Amino acid sequence: MNKHTKQLAQELEGSSAMPYFEIAVTREGEPSWISCEVFFKGNSLVAQREGVSTKEEDSKYIANNRIVVDSCLTLDEHLQDLHEAVRDSIRDGDLYTLAD
Repeated sequence: MNKHTKQLAQELEGSSAMPYFEIAVTREGEPSWISCEVFFKGNSLVAQREGVSTKEEDSKYIANNRIVVDSCLTLDEHLQDLHEAVRDSIRDGDLYTLAD
């Protein structure tokens, strides 16, 4: 873990916000949520979530999205990029539709 990643991880841990977010979706017309637990692993920011495609749902591995930490970006910018990566996965998957 590089120095900037450590600083961002400390900022996330010291924040009053929980390292967690949800995205509103629908599945077969029924409202639902995709829940994401956020944490740093190595030099990446990871959102661990449930599968959003048949392939991910059938996998023995936990589905996630990951972005590499960029030393030019703030924690908020990284979280926004990670949120968008999860939304892209939902759009590309075959199980859910974004609710908004």
